[in-house]
Amino acid sequence: MLRRYSKLVAVAMSLQLVVLATAAHAVVLWDQSNWNNTGEGSLNLSSNSCSQISGNTKVHTANDVHFATAVNITSVTVYETEGNVQTATQAYLWIAPKTGSSPTESSSLVNNAANLVAITSAIESNGTTNAVAVTASGLNISLPAGDYWVSLTPRHSLGFFPYTVHLVTGGAVVGDPTEAIVACTVNSTWYQPLAPTSYDYAIKINGEVPVPTLGKSWGGIKAIYR
Repeated sequence: MLRRYSKLVAVAMSLQLVVLATAAHAVVLWDQSNWNNTGEGSLNLSSNSCSQISGNTKVHTANDVHFATAVNITSVTVYETEGNVQTATQAYLWIAPKTGSSPTESSSLVNNAANLVAITSAIESNGTTNAVAVTASGLNISLPAGDYWVSLTPRHSLGFFPYTVHLVTGGAVVGDPTEAIVACTVNSTWYQPLAPTSYDYAIKINGEVPVPTLGKSWGGIKAIYR
């Protein structure tokens, strides 16, 4: 009987561990959605082709973010000015570990068909100005705690002036400034689009974090035993 009791205790405790490992709650994982009110920003788009005549190009902005604990990303939103971005239905979502003050990865890893995700757009207001919230939702991206580069670049043509731009934030740079890469040719040259002034660009990341929960009591284990 003692042997059977021990097995049942082990089973009950393992069930508790499963609960601890899988329980989570939705939170804002990273919030730099405080876009500036002057319309300052730069291109963040991937056109079907690059052309000096039309101005179409493939420019990807990437923000550095920090997660203090393991996370599961469910949505990524960038904030842009109104324009052709509102016609986009897909975007390139690229996430990579941050190993320095600037990414070093090739543009071919960023502007890659494997990174395409569906997006929606909606007008949001901060009480003073409007922005287009471009969101990739329904994601299920689990990451360990750490620092990352995150880039969400809509697919659309440049269109007519005033062009859609990814808005910079109205606050100080957190971590390192946003970097960008032009992917019209394969290269690894990242740069700050509005240098010599450094900016962070407006972004918000939602998701889930693990949450410890109470398991069964010893009385519950005795009930199983009986």
